Amino acid sequence: MPKVYNSIIVPAPIEQVWSRIRDFHDFSWAPSVITSCEKVGDGDGRSVGARRRLNGALLDTLIAYSAIDRRIMYSLDEGPSPLSSREIRDYVGNLHLLPITTDDTTFAEWSGMWESENTDAVEYMNGVYRSLLADLAAGFGAKR
Repeated sequence: MPKVYNSIIVPAPIEQVWSRIRDFHDFSWAPSVITSCEKVGDGDGRSVGARRRLNGALLDTLIAYSAIDRRIMYSLDEGPSPLSSREIRDYVGNLHLLPITTDDTTFAEWSGMWESENTDAVEYMNGVYRSLLADLAAGFGAKR
């Protein structure tokens, strides 16, 4: 089972960071990676079952959402190679925030795992998650 994991320190209190990322349909905080985020269907950005299409190519479904735990989990239902449904199965992405209480900053971690016979998507997804987290931190003044 291939896996990826990336993390970053965001120089802002967790409430501010959660406020920025909590809507599954809003990726305005990641302009270097996500050029479009289209809502698919009727679900709002905080309801399990909500769907989105990223950059016209990736189709995701919200599978778990917790404002208390500050966690968003989603499935990747379809995408271009190396993320197509012919190449990977059962993709679960997990974006989670934790407070760093010593200096009122936020630890953000993003992971993904899926079933596949190969690991072609690992390098690709590591790059995507690193860039997304860098955009998130930069939005609060961190250097890119």
